[in-house]
Order: sequence, then structure tokens, then C-alpha cells
Amino acid sequence: MSDGYQGLPKSDKWGCIGGALVGVPVFLFLLGLDALGDCAPDPGCRHGFWLMVALPSLTVTALTFWMIRDWMKRRGRDDT
Repeated sequence: MSDGYQGLPKSDKWGCIGGALVGVPVFLFLLGLDALGDCAPDPGCRHGFWLMVALPSLTVTALTFWMIRDWMKRRGRDDT
């Protein structure tokens, strides 16, 4: 039955693995820095999970995924 689910291409699989291997440590590092920093209640204090931890971590993870995926496709290693 060749019409069934074929799985992801290798480039997508390795992109996910690479993104996770880079993104999770970045997330944990930024989460630790966010937990250590405590700012006074000033109007200029910028302290928050989404802006300081989640958004940069997701950006680094997505960039890593796309770089590995693109590199593998250019090298011709995209077979399933």
C-alpha cells in the first residue's frame, strides 16, 4: 500500500532534532536568567516570559530548523 502515510523527509526530521537540541538549552538558559532578574517597579522595567524567554527561544529554534532543513535539501539528502 504505497498511498498511506510515508513519514517526513529526512531533512524535516533532522531539522526538528537540531532545532530541539539548540532550542531547549537556549530556552532553559533564558528562563534561568529571567528567574534571576528581578526589577524594581519602574516604568522602564521590561520583565516578562513571552518577550524575554519564549519569543527568542522560538526564533532560535525555527532558524535552526530551517538552516538544517535547507542544508540537507541542497546536499541532496532529502529522501524518506
